Amino acid sequence: MNWIKDLTKKLKPKLENLFNKKSTLPDNLWTNCASCSNIIYREDIENNLYCCTNCQEPQQILPRKRFEILFDEGTYEELETPRLSSDPLNWSDISSYKDKVKKARKKFNQRHAALLAVGSINKMQAVVYCMNQKFLGGSVGIEEGEAFVFACKYAVEHNLPFIAFPQTGGQKMQHSAFALMQMPKSIIGLQMLEEKGLPAIIMATSPVAGGVTASWFYGPSVFVFAESENTKIMFAGPGVIKRTIGEDLPSGFQTAGYLLKKGFVDRIIHRKNHREELSNLLSILLNLEIKKAEDTTDAAEQNTVSPQQIISA
Repeated sequence: MNWIKDLTKKLKPKLENLFNKKSTLPDNLWTNCASCSNIIYREDIENNLYCCTNCQEPQQILPRKRFEILFDEGTYEELETPRLSSDPLNWSDISSYKDKVKKARKKFNQRHAALLAVGSINKMQAVVYCMNQKFLGGSVGIEEGEAFVFACKYAVEHNLPFIAFPQTGGQKMQHSAFALMQMPKSIIGLQMLEEKGLPAIIMATSPVAGGVTASWFYGPSVFVFAESENTKIMFAGPGVIKRTIGEDLPSGFQTAGYLLKKGFVDRIIHRKNHREELSNLLSILLNLEIKKAEDTTDAAEQNTVSPQQIISA
């Protein structure tokens, strides 16, 4: 039976090489839809603006990718936000919060969960605040809150409309009361825009929860949109609410489609229509202001708008 041993010795290395041989195909060729669980070729979903090719549900995207989709020719200027402490309470559980922030910064190449950019949407400039929920849950602390106010101030100083894309679990637990203080600060930022007569647009992207829902959707001059009927907009989770009130919740509760019927959301605008519909809204506001101005050229250059005018028009 020596011939069997000899054959085994010869075949064993070849078999090991065959099964250990690494595939030349990349690991990220495929992805799956978070809504319908459909398996999608990654190139197809990228060509579809990162929306499912089966159910058309928008998938989560990072801020810079959203900027590329939203702004003309994908060009924009990223704004540097104020540098503040990422860990004012020296928070630590299994590991220090500072270490978690460092890892997230390295992974996403951003200092905190929000990014700011200014660019043109069909030739109309706007300031855009966009959140990354994958950056430690997109939770709002000192840095994210200050960035929101900074964006509002920048819009006021440069006479530009303001658009925010929230995607967050709410206020940052690790910042405690400092995080809660960002709620009234955000409201003040929106009031600054209202006093200047500039539009503030909140485009909810799933999920939006907690203190952000309680503060960013404030005021009669804020336009509240969502990019899908299934976008989750809530304060507390459905389980918490059900246990509190002791009743079953309505079908579709806490989705943008349900909230649209209740008047909390003004309109559902699919991601594929963001550029067209947002620019149309801004142009209508601008044109209404131009009609009032004595010098239409100066008014166009000032880009001054009043949200109340479109409501009463």
